[in-house]
Amino acid sequence: MTMLVTMKTIADVIEKVQADGLYAPASQKKVLGSLRRIRRMPQYGLPLDQISADLATFDVMWGHGPARMLPVGFKAKQEFTVWRSQVRGAIAKVVESATNTKAVVVRDAWYDLENELKKCGVNPKKLISVGVLAEAARKRSLSPALITKSWLQEQIDHPEAIGRYRALQAAAKLISKHRTEVSVEISTAFDGTSICKSRSCCKRLPLPAKLAAEFEEWRQQRIEGDRVGHRLKRRGACSTARADKMLDGVSYVYTAMVTAGLVNCPAECSVADLADPSLLEEIIEKELEHEFPWTSIMATTLFEYLSHWKLFVAGAGADSEPLRELISEYDAFENVKTMSSGRRDWCEEFLGNRTKQIAFLNLPDTIFRDARKAMSTFDSASQHHKAAAIAMGIAACAAAIWTSLPLRISTLLRLTYGGVEADVQLHGPRKGLVLTTPPTIVKNKYSHRYITLTSKPGGDPQEIVSWFVTTVRPKLMEAYLAPDLRRPNLLFGGISYSRLSSIWRETTLDNGVPMTPHQVRHALATIMANQKGADYAIISALLGDTEATVRKNYVFVDQAQKHEEGQNILANLQNNILKRGVK
Repeated sequence: MTMLVTMKTIADVIEKVQADGLYAPASQKKVLGSLRRIRRMPQYGLPLDQISADLATFDVMWGHGPARMLPVGFKAKQEFTVWRSQVRGAIAKVVESATNTKAVVVRDAWYDLENELKKCGVNPKKLISVGVLAEAARKRSLSPALITKSWLQEQIDHPEAIGRYRALQAAAKLISKHRTEVSVEISTAFDGTSICKSRSCCKRLPLPAKLAAEFEEWRQQRIEGDRVGHRLKRRGACSTARADKMLDGVSYVYTAMVTAGLVNCPAECSVADLADPSLLEEIIEKELEHEFPWTSIMATTLFEYLSHWKLFVAGAGADSEPLRELISEYDAFENVKTMSSGRRDWCEEFLGNRTKQIAFLNLPDTIFRDARKAMSTFDSASQHHKAAAIAMGIAACAAAIWTSLPLRISTLLRLTYGGVEADVQLHGPRKGLVLTTPPTIVKNKYSHRYITLTSKPGGDPQEIVSWFVTTVRPKLMEAYLAPDLRRPNLLFGGISYSRLSSIWRETTLDNGVPMTPHQVRHALATIMANQKGADYAIISALLGDTEATVRKNYVFVDQAQKHEEGQNILANLQNNILKRGVK
């Protein structure tokens, strides 16, 4: 049997780099170190002579654009990007250069189209996307005139590599823009309509008149609340937005029942006709088995929809207890009210990484130093560096507050500043920074009143926030927020949720502890809960949640450590009791 031995491995790349002098001595040493490091990486777990030196495979695993995450094994973004660049370069020099032959120029309609687009003044970099589209079309022997929308949609829905569909979208847009300026025949598929990835969501059917009337009556009841007690005071009322949101669950269940053919006369049905638990059981199983003709709904979302349906059935006067028992039987819903596995894994990894904990707790001071340095040259800097300096200032202010009081990002962005009634009050170094979160800006109404954020080794909140409002905030309001978005009464001036989230992700990645804003709450809760004598009342007060919620949703506890503490307590307890003896 003849075996193919042309596949190169990382061991082959190392041997070639050592033998052929592809690098200067100093660079060669660094590149070899990066290549040998692969052997110690948990992502591989194989000897170097068993790891393929295929550049496409490497790029799928590690990416080759801007770093958006920090893989396990790296402490900082720069460390990862330098390693990735050196390994990619070595593979390209050894493997790609050896296999590259002179490209065969295909002179077809696509070739003519690219040339004519060049003559139209299209930037050569933008033509790369047309090349990607041409390569895919040539595999099917399709010219620009034979491209169909269905074929384009198929390519965009099933890309061969990460990000490829973006190139296809850009190519279609570019060809549409210049179609009247070229002589090559162009398909009507390039008509200027944007082609996006298909998203087949569950399109809700309108509720029939009788069911809609029952829902509206129940909705009003939810908004007003129930009369309880001897004085018949209203209790348990919810907001209009919350009551409207419940329609998502009710309309989903109704749509699913109709789609599954479980409703005999949809136009005439009422809640009494649909309250049968066997009907609900069938749609739960169909959804969990992905049998409906729409994109499968996540277990957490499905559980929320089912809960809304259950409440509606009860509010309409039917027995909802069988529905509650039915929902509780499904394993898929067992942990929907606890921390997700992804967050649990993140907390566990964070708890076991002391370097990340130190970097996290030092974030206010670290970002503050970088932000002050960037702002010191603000007036003479380029527009890019000005925007980066503003972003660092925003991140420093957020870090100063978050590492002292881990608010939700939605609450942080709604904090007011300026005036005696503002949520953020800045005093001198002795009094520090005083912060209030009114119930109206907190998700679950658990507010904080006049909390003093004291100075800590990782940074002084009063100093950082004072610097932000005097140095960064005026420039942010002046030129880095659209006039219609500016909110002078807010601490962060009206920047959006997505903008602050993006700034925070990028800044923490640069500082070796990549996290989302919400993971700040998990990080502090987990650190505090794993200290000896941890008090969940204190942790829940800081997070603005109940103790039960904090235990279930926010904290990962090192069970081995707790078991060891338990053994010590038992040993001391038995020692004390046995020493006393029987009197």
